[in-house]
Amino acid sequence: MADTKKRIAQAEVRVRQAELRAQQARTRAEQAETRTEQAKTRAEQAETRIEQAETRTEQAETRTEQVKTILHQVIQNPVIDLPSAVSRKLLNDSPTNAATEQKKLLEQLTPRQREILRLIAEGQNTKQIGGKLKLSPKTVEYHRKKLMTALNLHDVPALVRFAVLVGLISPEA
Repeated sequence: MADTKKRIAQAEVRVRQAELRAQQARTRAEQAETRTEQAKTRAEQAETRIEQAETRTEQAETRTEQVKTILHQVIQNPVIDLPSAVSRKLLNDSPTNAATEQKKLLEQLTPRQREILRLIAEGQNTKQIGGKLKLSPKTVEYHRKKLMTALNLHDVPALVRFAVLVGLISPEA
């Protein structure tokens, strides 16, 4: 009889252990499902980021084409629609004074600002400039903002026109 009770107790222990293992298996299965759902969410987010990057690339290409168009217009008529005090000064002064004024403005820029201005005028976007100069895009944006402030220009096409006018890039570029 004692032997039977002992075997029953051992069987009950094994049943409880089996139930515990089954519960652990269910928990692991639920965790695996959660990880699968998280992986799917991350994949969807990655796809969204890829789509956004493609959109930004298309926008950059569009802006590059716009800058090229404006550059060609400036080459044909370098004094058209220059939206700054600099350009108004250039239009009202003699060619000699205008060239001197341009050079003064260019000399006020730091070497890094001149380099960034040249790259902008060549049609490079912020990310490309950052990669080429080993700078973060935010730093490139900061330099561009300082450039615009120093030259009293308010958009990238105006920077391109200025770069062409001061000879920083050739009109054929």
